[in-house]
Amino acid sequence: MSDATPEPKRKPIPKRVRFEVLRRDGHACRYCGQMAPDVKLTIDHVVPVSLGGTDDPSNLVSACVDCNAGKTSTSPDERIVDDVAADALRWAGAMQRAAEIVAARDEPRRKYLAAFETAWAEWHIVYRNEKEPLPRPDDWRNSIEMFHKAGLPESMMVDAVAIAGRSKATTGATFRYFCGVCWRMLDELRAVAVEVIAEEAATDGS
Repeated sequence: MSDATPEPKRKPIPKRVRFEVLRRDGHACRYCGQMAPDVKLTIDHVVPVSLGGTDDPSNLVSACVDCNAGKTSTSPDERIVDDVAADALRWAGAMQRAAEIVAARDEPRRKYLAAFETAWAEWHIVYRNEKEPLPRPDDWRNSIEMFHKAGLPESMMVDAVAIAGRSKATTGATFRYFCGVCWRMLDELRAVAVEVIAEEAATDGS
């Protein structure tokens, strides 16, 4: 009976990593250039695991089944290693830049939500001689984001909070009252926008 300890099974490459490598390589085999769906693609280690290669994306490439099956545990061509490393760096840089762009695009929405929370927090109810936050529904963010997408300026939205806070609406209805004020403000804006368009059309036609 052998006392040798069996080698632990290697964890498969995560699906997220596989997807990113395939997308980085344009869904084409890095060895022969054939593309899916003409060939079945797998993920291959440039430096084989048996030679110390890792599952880092900089050591992974898209490879068709035939090219992958023909590889052995030998050191790969240096040019391939350099190309893959360069692609990995470019991809990492592009992903970082994409994250920054998405965050910048989302900044107005987050700022709008924060402005609502700050304005809403100024209003309270008094229960047993203690101040408690003015209640709002669990899905309040959906309503605020809807007003943001509809084009209601942040300053008008904040004014609507103050109007609702000063209203005589029952505690549970304050948020609904606020939403009603916002819709009336949007109706007013739309009416003014129609007038602006009509005036511009009249000016262009004169």
